[in-house]
Formats: sequence, structure tokens, C-alpha cells
Amino acid sequence: MRHIFKNRQGETIVEVLVSFLLLMIFTSMFVVSLRYARAMSQKAETLRETAYELCAKLYGPNDKEPKWNDDGAAQDMTFGNNDFTVKGVQLQSTKQKVTVSQNGTEKTEEYVFHRYCNKEEEGTTNP
Repeated sequence: MRHIFKNRQGETIVEVLVSFLLLMIFTSMFVVSLRYARAMSQKAETLRETAYELCAKLYGPNDKEPKWNDDGAAQDMTFGNNDFTVKGVQLQSTKQKVTVSQNGTEKTEEYVFHRYCNKEEEGTTNP
């Protein structure tokens, strides 16, 4: 009988409860991170759809080209470690009134669109 009481191998109830508590904490952290990732994915999808809708409304009926205004002098832009250079790059902008539906209501807002344009290639035509 003394031999049975001296054999103290195994886990105590405190160790089992602590390991179970740690498992619950890690599981709850994982569930919260999944919820956050899903919410951010839905937000990104909504932003992307809104951006597509705005860009589609930038061009009017019959693909009418908007009037672009030059926002500064043309520059040369170098990419990479001097891998290649694009000469004559011009930043342009235009203001357009766009009707956007949000949460079931439509409202007209004025947006400023920007684009980069290569001034050297703009005047040339492709054969």
C-alpha cells in the first residue's frame, strides 16, 4: 500500500484545468482573428466594387472622354534599379459629378480622378 501512495506520476486536477484554460484562450483568439479577417475581406470587396462603379461612371454615355487637366510639368520616371525609364510622364486630373447609391439612397458627389499620361506617346499614332 505504501508503494501506491509514493507513486505520484500523472497530472493533477490543477494542471488539467490550466491546460484546458489555455486551450480555450487560444481557440477564442483564433475565432476572433477569423471574424476580423472575414470583416476586412468584405470591406475590401465593397471598396473594390465602389471603385469599379466610380471608374465606370467616369466616362459618360457613348464613352465620352472626360477633359483631363495637367497638374504639373512632365517628368521622367525611373523604375527598379535604373532598369528602365519612362520619359515625359504627366500627372493629370479631372473632376466629375457621379451619382452613387449607398445603403439604398442615391446621392451626387463630385470626385477628383487622377491618372498618369505619357506626353511623348500621346501625339503619336500606331501604324
